[in-house]
Amino acid sequence: MKIAFKKLSSQPLHFEVNRDNAFFSGDLILIKSNLAQLNGTITGSISIPCDLCAEEVEKSLNEEIAFYLSDGIYEGFEEEMDVVEIDHSILDMEELLRSEIELVKSDYFCCKNCEGTSLDREF
Repeated sequence: MKIAFKKLSSQPLHFEVNRDNAFFSGDLILIKSNLAQLNGTITGSISIPCDLCAEEVEKSLNEEIAFYLSDGIYEGFEEEMDVVEIDHSILDMEELLRSEIELVKSDYFCCKNCEGTSLDREF
């Protein structure tokens, strides 16, 4: 699902995106002419390899997602804002979902067989 930045307004625009067993839904709200806020959730599950034995682990998802989207380079000074810069004035919701899933996958995961092993405690 791709959304043109110019389609956003102060009225929430609802979106829903599926990828494999993950479901991403929420709202987009225009804050300024080139800054929007995304509030949503990712639910479902993903497969992640165990970091010790590489066995696939099914990870349940119930992630609250909130960040800002900038149409082009963000030139604000709010240090605590989480801002994603968008190219070509098009929001690619599938790409945002993929990116959020990759963030979850970057965490350390251990299967039930490897939990509590001496290698697990070193991390």
